Amino acid sequence: MTFPSPTDPRITPIPAAATDLARVLAGHELTRSTCTRPIRLVGSRTLVHRATGEIVHDFHSAHQPNSMITVPCGNRRHTVCPSCSTLYKYDAYHLIAAGLRGGKNTTPTVAAHPRIFVTLTAPSFGPVHLGPAKNGNPRPCGPRRTGPDCHTWHPVGDPLIGTPLDPGTYDYTGHVLFNAYAGALWSRFTTETRRTLADLAGIERRDLRTVTTVAFAKVAEYQTRGVVHFHAVIRLDGANGPGSTAPARMTTALLTRSVRTAAKRTTVTTPSPGAMSFRTLRWGRQLDIRTIGSSDDDDSALSDAVVARYVAKYATKGTEASGIADLRPLPCRTCDGQGLQVKPTEPGKLQRPCPDCHGLGRSTTWAALGLSNHALTLVRTCWKLGGREELAGLRLRRWAHTFGFRGHFATKSRSYSTTFGALRDERAAYTAAQRDQALGLPSSADLVVVNDWHYAGRGPLPDTPTPAPPGQVSQEPAAASAGGGR
Repeated sequence: MTFPSPTDPRITPIPAAATDLARVLAGHELTRSTCTRPIRLVGSRTLVHRATGEIVHDFHSAHQPNSMITVPCGNRRHTVCPSCSTLYKYDAYHLIAAGLRGGKNTTPTVAAHPRIFVTLTAPSFGPVHLGPAKNGNPRPCGPRRTGPDCHTWHPVGDPLIGTPLDPGTYDYTGHVLFNAYAGALWSRFTTETRRTLADLAGIERRDLRTVTTVAFAKVAEYQTRGVVHFHAVIRLDGANGPGSTAPARMTTALLTRSVRTAAKRTTVTTPSPGAMSFRTLRWGRQLDIRTIGSSDDDDSALSDAVVARYVAKYATKGTEASGIADLRPLPCRTCDGQGLQVKPTEPGKLQRPCPDCHGLGRSTTWAALGLSNHALTLVRTCWKLGGREELAGLRLRRWAHTFGFRGHFATKSRSYSTTFGALRDERAAYTAAQRDQALGLPSSADLVVVNDWHYAGRGPLPDTPTPAPPGQVSQEPAAASAGGGR
């Protein structure tokens, strides 16, 4: 990984109040920008005064051009919708930053707590073609001492980067199972970190909560080979959460040592898929731990702005790095990937193939997906393993389009900082205040919003009028202008 220097002159501190205002205003404008795949709605919105029951405003889509309105799709992936993705990235940045420097109902004292930035990688499942180094310098792909090698200097964007040198010996099953169990591996890792921290500090494991609390926020990123790894912020608080300070012995060095040890100890054992033996999954050998905002003159320390930007950037990415830009779930909706009719048939008769997928269980053929050989093999491996009874709980067919990974891309512990929901509520409150001002309603008006909207399809409306310039308030309902979270 290559991070900007903490002393980069381009990174300047911004007052908290100015930051909050800029975020709300920017988010408000983003919700009014062009969504590439908006949701069409028909219906009405009524504003009713709570005390008197008086209807103070009534809006109906029938009075609008095309007799409907649109709301943002809210997709977090940049390849799907750049507008909604940017809004999600803004929220992710401030969620991470709040846990590093305070704000958004998080005490500023967290900036003095021990904090580290950790990258946990996946193990090797076989040698793959290498591209330029992390610093951008070109490097040779090989040669290797044993097995297949490659003497090519692959440029950026070469489709061979991340694909196996020898697809016949590449462990595709292990690759898919690691993605499927990545969430469980992270959960075991956090538990092992707490246990190791207690052992190194000389505290009984059951008493650790009375001394310190481990808070975290993480994001999943796909490597070019199609396997996920995690970037995480880990922070030590006092026993009462962010508002309290951990004892002096709970240092950044102790936290770093605990994470390093826990990463080596963490394992997850999978069921035995068919004739294969049980698998023990663990993190890869590459483990990167960096201090955040060190109090001493440590050139390797990262600023909170750098970390928040780095995490937010990957919160909007998906499998596009592995050659899949916008692949949707594959199982047939009628038979849920089984290939057979789900309705009970007459006694004594065999179930017939699903009429919608003709027994494939998929909504399309493999050739129609248009994937590279490596990506297609990963998808087909997910589909094959998803048909095994012992792995049914993983729902690998449902998540074949993500190479088996079924966890959330961005997660955090409850005490880390604010939530995405709170950030959306703040933006919605700002939008409602703008709406009331445009309607001439007092700011203290106690209103009840009655929404009655129905789905009417997707896509921009034909001949959509030009959006109102900044500073003016659209007459669309608050639901239309305050969306765009996930």
